[in-house]
Amino acid sequence: MSHRLVAIDPLALLLSPSVYIRLTLPDPPPIEVLIQEIRALTSDMDATEKKAALARAKALGAYAKALEKELGARG
Repeated sequence: MSHRLVAIDPLALLLSPSVYIRLTLPDPPPIEVLIQEIRALTSDMDATEKKAALARAKALGAYAKALEKELGARG
């Protein structure tokens, strides 16, 4: 069974995907800024919170690797 994604934003239906992404998603900050933000966010976490956040980060990394693999395989 195939699943279809439904766009909520009408612009997504009118614009090409590359234009929509460029118009709606902000550019990521430089890595140095991101590192500082992460340090600030995690500095007050206790051990349990850090363990849970690390597990979520690893899961996100696995999703990113799977996506990268599929995009490369179909490239």
